[in-house]
Amino acid sequence: MGVDRTDYIVYGWKLPYKIEGKNGKINIWDDKFLPLIEGRQGEKHFICVDGMCGKYVVFGILIDSSDDYEGWTFQELNIHTIENNFDDELKNRYNDLFESEPQSNPKLLIFSHFS
Repeated sequence: MGVDRTDYIVYGWKLPYKIEGKNGKINIWDDKFLPLIEGRQGEKHFICVDGMCGKYVVFGILIDSSDDYEGWTFQELNIHTIENNFDDELKNRYNDLFESEPQSNPKLLIFSHFS
């Protein structure tokens, strides 16, 4: 059995694997989340679900991901531009999807995801 690794830069939130909304437990595999998980054409937001060992969900705007074979290229990130362009929209989308207000401001996350 092989394991694939992808590295991501995401502006958003690292959430617990089990997410609670105002109406109780949220099923991350519900149809409304699939376009974000699958990265469908035209979907601006991103969800990464790890059920292997990290037990996390990441939600936000995908800034970049590593190449499958060569890893990263150099990226110059201006966090102030990212914050100014996405904060309000991202918080509103969070509220719509997870039925609650985010408990913190979004952050720039860099992580390795194994699948």
